[in-house]
Amino acid sequence: MDNPNSFDHQPAKRARWDARYIGLAHHIAQWSKDPRAKVGAVLVNQGYARIVSTGFNGFPANVEDSVERLENKANKLQMILHAEQNALLNAGHGARGCDAYVVGKPVCNVCATLLIQSGVKRVVAAAPRLSTGSYWDRVGLLAIDMLREAGVEFTAVTGEQLDALGLNRDEARRAEDPMDPYREHQQEFPF
Repeated sequence: MDNPNSFDHQPAKRARWDARYIGLAHHIAQWSKDPRAKVGAVLVNQGYARIVSTGFNGFPANVEDSVERLENKANKLQMILHAEQNALLNAGHGARGCDAYVVGKPVCNVCATLLIQSGVKRVVAAAPRLSTGSYWDRVGLLAIDMLREAGVEFTAVTGEQLDALGLNRDEARRAEDPMDPYREHQQEFPF
């Protein structure tokens, strides 16, 4: 018996559901208290048409997310969990075989590692831009290379999908900052 939830040979159906999950990831991103970046992730088991988990970027549970901490970029970047990480932690073993939808920044190399290791089969997110000098674009390009090498499908969110949802293309990407987020704190990090 064929799975009625399958997108096989139904690209219009897949695009429609992709747009819905992208919109949900954007909505969930707004729950983040980070004043500089709001990122949302949704893990979906397409075979059962079921949302498995969601996540947004923020500090770990029971760690105070005060304005002072969130505005101290160097400390914040060392403490914050990415949306993908939160969604994977919430999903546990349920992440295996899921599609991940991410809005807010391109997927970074660390999150790509976790998505691969968790058994996610497809990632739908903003494509990093080439030759921008942006830290997030650089690690995003590395992430795509890793995903493809591991056999995880990467689907770039299209501008048309964002337009249909009324989302600003730059807001949905959030990698537009040409400044490396670590630049002003280089001396604090050993890399």
